[in-house]
Amino acid sequence: MVKQGPWLGRDGFIAETAVRFDRVNASIAKLERELEKSRQAIAEMVEETSRTRRFRTFEETLKNSREYKITDLQRGFRDVKARLDAIEGDKSTFVGLTYKSFESINSKLAELSALQSQVERSEKNARRYAILFAVAAAAAAIAVGTHFI
Repeated sequence: MVKQGPWLGRDGFIAETAVRFDRVNASIAKLERELEKSRQAIAEMVEETSRTRRFRTFEETLKNSREYKITDLQRGFRDVKARLDAIEGDKSTFVGLTYKSFESINSKLAELSALQSQVERSEKNARRYAILFAVAAAAAAIAVGTHFI
C-alpha cells in the first residue's frame, strides 16, 4: 500500500492546472490559426479591392477616351459643316436654280466650253479676215495710186 501524504491534494491541483493550461494552449493555438486565416482573408480582400479600384479607373479612362473621341468627331463634323455652308452660301438662293445636280451642271459647262472654243475660233478668223481686208485695201490703194501717178 502506498502511503498518501500531504502532497495528494497538491498533486490533484497541479494535474487540474496542467489540464487547464493544455486547454488554454489549445485555445491559443486555435485562435492563432484563425488569426492567420483572418489575415489571409483580409489580404485577399485588400488585393481584390485594389484590383477593383484599378479596373474602375481603367473603365473611367476608357469612358473618358470614348467621350473625348466623340467630342472630337462632333467638333470635326461641325467644322466641316461650317466650311460646307460657307462654300454653298445662302441656300435660299438655290431654290429656283435650273441646274440642281452636278451632272446637269457638268453637261451645261461642256456646252459652254464648246461654245467658248467656237467663239475663240471665230474671233481668230475675224482677225485673219480683217488683216486680209487691210492687205487687200492697201494693195488696191497702191494700184490706184500707181495708176494715177
